[in-house]
Amino acid sequence: HQMHFPRIRTRTWKHVVKNVLKWMIILFLATYFICTPFRASRKRAEEAYLKSGFLRPSVSTQPTTCSTGEVFLLIMVPSAVSNFEQRNAIRSTWGNLSYTNCTVVLKFVLGKSKQSLYQNLAGVENTVYNDILFTDISETYENLSKKSIALLRWASTNCKGVRYLLKIDDDMFLNLPRLLDELKTQPKSNSISGCKVSGASPFRFPLSKWRISRSEFEKDYYPDYIAGTAYLISGDILSKLYSATGSVPYFIFEDVYITGLCREHIGAVALENKGFSCGYRDRSPCGQNFRYRITGHHYTPAEIKRLWRELQDRWSICQRGDNYLIFKLFDLFQYLFL
Repeated sequence: HQMHFPRIRTRTWKHVVKNVLKWMIILFLATYFICTPFRASRKRAEEAYLKSGFLRPSVSTQPTTCSTGEVFLLIMVPSAVSNFEQRNAIRSTWGNLSYTNCTVVLKFVLGKSKQSLYQNLAGVENTVYNDILFTDISETYENLSKKSIALLRWASTNCKGVRYLLKIDDDMFLNLPRLLDELKTQPKSNSISGCKVSGASPFRFPLSKWRISRSEFEKDYYPDYIAGTAYLISGDILSKLYSATGSVPYFIFEDVYITGLCREHIGAVALENKGFSCGYRDRSPCGQNFRYRITGHHYTPAEIKRLWRELQDRWSICQRGDNYLIFKLFDLFQYLFL
């Protein structure tokens, strides 16, 4: 007699797998549609935010130019024109310089938006805060290097004698008191410091978004460079670094270009600083996680405010929801559905 159990078992497993996949798809679609109002509310919230009087100054008067004498630290923040909320979060947290006992200047660097409403609102924003540098550069990924060249040009022309320049993105958290303390006890010269990247090679795969051809970059490896989310330039090389951008062929990746190719061209050093984040949201947004760090990458305005508030309280500790695994699972949920 022939036995047919294996076939039944195979059919059973196929049935189970089919049902699991079916319910996974149903659950995914149901969650996606349930979350639709929340996605729409983000856009409505942004519109409401623009109309709700956010242009009222929320911080005390602070220097916005280098005309106040010798500047210890110039912070320049490339920002998309539409990122009003990010800039406001920075001004009310680590960019509120009223507590510093040395001269620190904050300047946002904006390009040119296709949305005239946003561009006009940014102009009004600058009349209130006077801390924005407008450039005639279209806001595209390909133009990030041009934006950094523009901020170097402004700094070397308008901020002569500055001790340090920090270039930092507007989604970064900065523990400014720790950075200032470090610079006073460990001065730096002839260098760019931050998260150092060594031995990186260009993507040659034809379908890669970041593909670099041999004609764009001939060598197999990039020079050492500092990750572009945040890097610190010592003031003694500022003018030389800007001048190098006129000699070194333009390259699309801003950090490789400025902190790698141009830095190497002038003989400056790339320094590793363990306090600068090398990862993408590699720590949950809890103040305790940043007590001994300088930067953190990719945090929302609300998270930046929370981090700053908790850092002011020496007794604050992380909550159960700040567990790394829970934090990452929540990030994944937001990525998929929100």
